[in-house]
Amino acid sequence: MSRFITEYNPPISVETQKLIRNEVTPSMISNDETSCQYEISQVADAIEELDDLGNQKDLLLINDLINEGVHFIEF
Repeated sequence: MSRFITEYNPPISVETQKLIRNEVTPSMISNDETSCQYEISQVADAIEELDDLGNQKDLLLINDLINEGVHFIEF
């Protein structure tokens, strides 16, 4: 049996959320299309590629979530 852990509405900046929406293909979109799930390692890769110091705090948070065993973020 497999389980996936999703972090709902992690406290990441609006700018990073916009980056994720533009650069990462969602793994799932809610029925009402109000939220999407993104595979967390793809999120980390997208933030690292940008290499913007303003996103470093968000990257640290994403890496902490990865270390905690989170598979997806949703917002």
